Amino acid sequence: MDNIPLTGLSATLQEQFTDWLERRKPQEDVMLRCYEDNMRISREDDTRGTGISKAQKSRVFIGSSRSKIRSARAKIKDVMFGTGQLPFDTTPTSEDLKEFADTMEDILKWQLEEAKFRETTESLTDSICVYGTGFNFGPFVKKKTYTAVQPSANGGIEQITFDYACPYFENAQTMDCYPDPEAETLEEGRGIFWASRKDPYFVSQLKGQEGYNDEAIRRALTEKVTNNTSEGSDRTQEVRQNLYRYTKEGRIWFIRYFGLVPVKQFNQWRTDGGGEVVPEDEYDMIEAIVIMAGGHVIKAEKNEYKDDRRPAYRTLYEKVEHEMWGVGIAENNEPHQRVTNAAFRLFIEGKAFSQLNMFSADRSKFEVSEDFKLFPGKRFQTRPGLTADERKDAMTWHIVPDVTNGWEKVIELSEGFSDDDTGITKYTQGNDSQNLNKTATGISMIMNASSLPLKEVIGHLDQTTEAEIEALIDWDMDFLEPETVSMVLGKEKGDMWAKIKAYGKANFMDWFATGSQTFMAKEVLANKLNGFLQLVQGNEQMMQMTDVRELLEQVWDVMQVGKESPIYSEEDLQNKQNNPIAQKAEQMIQQVQSEAQQKIDDLTKKLDAAIAKSRDNTAKIQLEQEKSDDERHRTAVELLQGASDHYIDLEQKIANVDKTQAEVVKLLKEAAIVPTPEMVAQAAEVEEKDESGTGEEASGSDDVAISPEQLGGDSAGVAEEAPVPFIEPGI
Repeated sequence: MDNIPLTGLSATLQEQFTDWLERRKPQEDVMLRCYEDNMRISREDDTRGTGISKAQKSRVFIGSSRSKIRSARAKIKDVMFGTGQLPFDTTPTSEDLKEFADTMEDILKWQLEEAKFRETTESLTDSICVYGTGFNFGPFVKKKTYTAVQPSANGGIEQITFDYACPYFENAQTMDCYPDPEAETLEEGRGIFWASRKDPYFVSQLKGQEGYNDEAIRRALTEKVTNNTSEGSDRTQEVRQNLYRYTKEGRIWFIRYFGLVPVKQFNQWRTDGGGEVVPEDEYDMIEAIVIMAGGHVIKAEKNEYKDDRRPAYRTLYEKVEHEMWGVGIAENNEPHQRVTNAAFRLFIEGKAFSQLNMFSADRSKFEVSEDFKLFPGKRFQTRPGLTADERKDAMTWHIVPDVTNGWEKVIELSEGFSDDDTGITKYTQGNDSQNLNKTATGISMIMNASSLPLKEVIGHLDQTTEAEIEALIDWDMDFLEPETVSMVLGKEKGDMWAKIKAYGKANFMDWFATGSQTFMAKEVLANKLNGFLQLVQGNEQMMQMTDVRELLEQVWDVMQVGKESPIYSEEDLQNKQNNPIAQKAEQMIQQVQSEAQQKIDDLTKKLDAAIAKSRDNTAKIQLEQEKSDDERHRTAVELLQGASDHYIDLEQKIANVDKTQAEVVKLLKEAAIVPTPEMVAQAAEVEEKDESGTGEEASGSDDVAISPEQLGGDSAGVAEEAPVPFIEPGI
């Protein structure tokens, strides 16, 4: 720092800041390397300590740390804000105080949304993932304008606006924060500096604002303490080389300090500026909030926060015992990042040497203009008159063996150690899907197991959230007016807040962050909530013991449908229940539903009876059909048997007639009477039958065999439509 004469409080704080800045240098170097690893910025020492030879040309930087940081950051943000709700909740200490707790919760949600709490917390998450430590400050106050559109008195539409004080929190760049190097926590130390370089125009705009000393601002602009070297976040911008400041050396140190200062020096500065002083003692120190520019104190106020609480909050990624600074993903992954850089660069160069062969050339055999640059279609310019052997010997190619085997194994082995060191595995990053269990339960189990190291981190964020909400409640008790609440949230909430503020305490409720509670895979959480909802719905006694509306809201939030919630708010539900028309309509609906259910039950009973009767009738019909089939079978058998007997009898009679006729012919011949030719032929036919044995004896059998085929069916019976065969008599 330049030796600009400073006195009093300015000299004390400037000296203290310079000391803390220098003592933070080792930690600043670590954080700078973490930033470079996250942004994949190569440097001379990014392979130091690996034992691997340094590559000659390659400077490629593999984003191993960046990939893990992005994965963890996305997971944490999804847990904190994935449901679209702020990550905190309140519960009343008694059910009789629920209305007061709900009012307080609505006010806090409105204030946090107006203060962009989500953006601040996401920036804090980025800081702790990269650097291991992050800092938030607040609540500070800024003026905002609220605009509302409402019906006018004459039946039209009007717009109203009013200004109100809006509390908010800020996230500081970790590289710009300088806590007490002797302390382990912010509460135990003397304080913390939040410092950065600002353009002189920024400082000049502070003139005339409440609490600022215009004369001190003038001195800061003209007698500023400058520094020709970059500090803090300036170093990150330099290494990335993405910003060039034309007024770099003209910028001014703008420093905010939250901590202890000597009360005498504080009062002296306040006296010089015409401000109020505080009671002092020779050895007293006072908690103050001081703003400096160019080494000069331009604003100094006593800390008015409750119990002298400093408006600064430290959050860690991984805590280190008895140290102020935590360890982040980039620092945990630094050894693997160096090994990967060194191994991959040598792998690339080894492949290049083996694939692109080198050569030596006899320049005396080439034209002077030959540059020996290689490219596709290259034609070398040799001197004229060379023989074939001379042209062949003009260039000698050198084959370099491929020595890259094994580097892939080195990188793979290092990746395993990296997963162990950081707790961010391939499953969390989504890079090992080919080996992932494909079932939903298996995926949830693996993702939960790989995400467990992040639960501690979310617990640290929860602690910061709870501390910020407590500070916001304290601010509300002192400064938030009921009129502001009435304008924004309605008169009923405004009246309720007036009662709370008159009471002056918030011990009627408990508030807590919900990040750690919701830290599980959404699929598992949704299944558990749905299972519990079904359990409650199936038991009337459990329904009376459960806030079903709250349970439905949790199910709706975790499923992330993305549309407006169809669940009634408590106010709408109460209005719905208290509305006489709605109650009557509800009764009518219940009556109609009851009557409809009764009719459905009656119809169901009738339908069951009709089905049973139909089944009985079907059984009777089948039984009668079987009886009818048996009767027709017996009738058919009897008819066939009668026809067979008739046929046998007829055959016997015909045989007797033929025999009698033959005897008549014989008698006529003996009597010398000539019979007619027809009678002679018939008599001969009868004799032939007698000789062949097919006469009377063959036709005289009483038993006739009837085959199943003759009955028109199988051996089991006769088919229903089998015809009775017609017997031709033969005469």
